[in-house]
Amino acid sequence: MTQRMKYFLLVLISTFATAACNGPGSSTAASERSPAAILPDSSLEDPKNPPVTVEVPNATPDQRSYTIDALIFNGTGVSVSDWQNTEIIVKSLGMNYHLANSAQLNAMTLDEIASFGLIIVPGGSGGTITGNLTTATRLNVRKAVRDRGVGYVGFCAGAWVAVGPEADTDQTAGYGMAVAKGDVLPYFWPDGNSSLVAAMVPVSFPDGSSRELVWWGGPSTPEWSDGVVARYKNGSPAISQTRSGKGFVVISGPHPEAPEGWRLTAGNDSDGLDYDIAIDMIKAAIHQRPLQAF
Repeated sequence: MTQRMKYFLLVLISTFATAACNGPGSSTAASERSPAAILPDSSLEDPKNPPVTVEVPNATPDQRSYTIDALIFNGTGVSVSDWQNTEIIVKSLGMNYHLANSAQLNAMTLDEIASFGLIIVPGGSGGTITGNLTTATRLNVRKAVRDRGVGYVGFCAGAWVAVGPEADTDQTAGYGMAVAKGDVLPYFWPDGNSSLVAAMVPVSFPDGSSRELVWWGGPSTPEWSDGVVARYKNGSPAISQTRSGKGFVVISGPHPEAPEGWRLTAGNDSDGLDYDIAIDMIKAAIHQRPLQAF
């Protein structure tokens, strides 16, 4: 097989392989159909992830500091091409980071998780992400955000697992991590079409500008006070931000971090890649500086 043929096959695999992102209570509800195969990633020393060793700073929760800028979660349930492209975006900012899969995150203490500036959870299968993290880990992620001031960025499934009514308690979340307070997110269907797998969707911003973003089975985000960063065409929130205790949370239903190849399925993108929006979300979360909102 020639190198050209191998490349073509890789593009096909990363574009058309699918997996479901299950919402609470159903194997098919709130299904994010991810554009890359979701492969088990459960080793503490996975070849893609060097062992996560974290130097915990000498600081109290009231003295926020961090030793590593970002933790990019790439565990079981996360779209492979999505975390890989998120890593590229983080690298472009000159940020230092760790990749952590499910087993590696499960092995971290609260202090270790709290030593990061922010946690980024890409798209994939929200139900699978939830099911492969221990109860203690899910609570520790919430406490790291709420009590220790760690920022949080979630794209699509990463948004779904971020929101829940238990956020201001130490109760186990019924779904996800519930790092920010609110009802579990509702599904968004472009133009009400529930048969769609993926699409390019227009979103508007407070400054009057608009962009087309890749939607791949994502939710509407919360109508937080002064916290809606972008809206879908029907007016429902597409990107939202909120303070959660000492932390700052920014989540998106569509995919500003989406790689170019996803547009082969989502359709024509009239205004090109949207990495600048993902970058704005990351900077807002780590520096706790709210983006312009409606």
